[in-house]
Amino acid sequence: MIVTVQGCSHGSLSVIYDSIAAYESHQSKKVDLLLLCGDFQALRSAHDFASLAVPPKYHSLGTFHEYYSGKRKAPVLTLVIGGNHEASNYMWELYHGGWLAENIYYLGAAGCVRVGGMRIVGASGIYKDHDYTKGHYETVPYTSSTMRSIYHIRNYDVAKLMQLSPEPNTIFLSHDWPITIPNYGDTASLLRRKPFFKSEVQSNTLGSPPLLQLLKHNQPEYWFSAHLHVKFAAVFEHGQGAAVAASGTGGDSGAVGSAQAEIGEAAANPDEIMIDSDDDDDPAPAEAAANPDEIAIDDDEEDAEDEPHIHQATEVSNGVTAKEAEAALEVDESADLVEAARQADPGAAQGVIGRSTAEVPGTLAVEPSLDGPDAEAGPSRPRRTKFLALDKCGPGKDFIQFLDIPSSTPSDPSEPLELTYDPQWLAITRVFHPYLSLEVRQKALPLPDHMAELVKAELERIEREGVSVPPIPSATQEGEVGVSAESQAGASIRKGSIAVAAVQQFWPTAPAQGEPGGSESAWYTNPQTEAFCAMLGIPNKINPAPATAS
Repeated sequence: MIVTVQGCSHGSLSVIYDSIAAYESHQSKKVDLLLLCGDFQALRSAHDFASLAVPPKYHSLGTFHEYYSGKRKAPVLTLVIGGNHEASNYMWELYHGGWLAENIYYLGAAGCVRVGGMRIVGASGIYKDHDYTKGHYETVPYTSSTMRSIYHIRNYDVAKLMQLSPEPNTIFLSHDWPITIPNYGDTASLLRRKPFFKSEVQSNTLGSPPLLQLLKHNQPEYWFSAHLHVKFAAVFEHGQGAAVAASGTGGDSGAVGSAQAEIGEAAANPDEIMIDSDDDDDPAPAEAAANPDEIAIDDDEEDAEDEPHIHQATEVSNGVTAKEAEAALEVDESADLVEAARQADPGAAQGVIGRSTAEVPGTLAVEPSLDGPDAEAGPSRPRRTKFLALDKCGPGKDFIQFLDIPSSTPSDPSEPLELTYDPQWLAITRVFHPYLSLEVRQKALPLPDHMAELVKAELERIEREGVSVPPIPSATQEGEVGVSAESQAGASIRKGSIAVAAVQQFWPTAPAQGEPGGSESAWYTNPQTEAFCAMLGIPNKINPAPATAS
């Protein structure tokens, strides 16, 4: 199965699909699945700019609205997670997951689906410890503070992902990186290209602590990320959790220690214009190298009462050398990943980034299977996760990767892949739903072991009794859509594998660009969320239809 992975999209959706088309033309191979690792920017119209954490001078509509309106259709099944630059009003409509446009599926704040014999798990957003234990309290229209806090990952969603049982053939998507992951690859190369990461790498504070927790628990074959605008490969070996000092030079010091020796007092890249400060509102360490030409697109200003804290890992293991990490992913790091944005094509803001490397025959060879499921894992070798982060769209940047991943389920290559729900995730969603808080204060969650027992019982019930699949909603005479009591009465009981399309189908809510109506403060009841909740028999807390007077 040919899987394409993309770093930050930043609205350049048509360019990504053009790169895939060029690859397919030159390699005579069909791409089966596209995975997008956040900063997707699903802007339906200019009204959505009010929910996008980007200063007005950088507002660019991109090309997603053309897929939303139906002018274009995604040529390949596309799975999306959220980052820190999103049309958060639209993403919130589909908190549980849903089709952003035809053939483009958002995994939700946290989610898990199955496709082509693989389980795809996603965690949207980035980590900020001062919001981590809060509920999902933000509402449209957002303030300058809630516009940013809404994409901060929550403990509630991480706790749900921690209930997934580790299993083979799993891919995990995140926007942020798991904390300490730089220590498991070619750290020296990373710091040569991003010298301003030096202090955070040395102190093991670069990345997200909850994602490291999820990495250790889920132990996926592959983990793909974006956010830091650099291509970086690593191999994380599980079961070798040797604690190291905060300096990051313990264990196998080859990766981190040599990086510190080689980087020395490297200055920041004076030519790079960062149109994303990566939402870093933590105070920068005094010794960190400054980038004099950086343009911070997101200063992530928080309310005065929010006190950001430095997050630090308690342990790190350096189970493989940088050479092994590069060999496992066969990564070509020869491209200049810090080409100045000021040299970019004038049309880049609208998604035109110039000549894709896919247009040059032979420059985008498929990664030779990445070893598939880790054949070397076993009693003598711990399980390994192959990590790959990619850059953002831009000239000379490694923003896209083509991988040949063996599928455990034979399929007809002439037929499109079918996206199905993960039964365990449905059970988890149902068990956790009573604790979904829409207030600042998150309801206390029961102990993980107790929740695991409840999830197990719910999964057994789903497997035994099935779920209630409502009919696909249709418009009423008043133009409203939803899952009414009458339509719910016609629901069918489904067992086994349930196709997402049997429950959720794309339905536009807000007007697309150029269509009448809509506003910056408007919110919408999404029929897909109604249908998903009806399937599980849970109330729609996300965007319920306003109650009508009787």
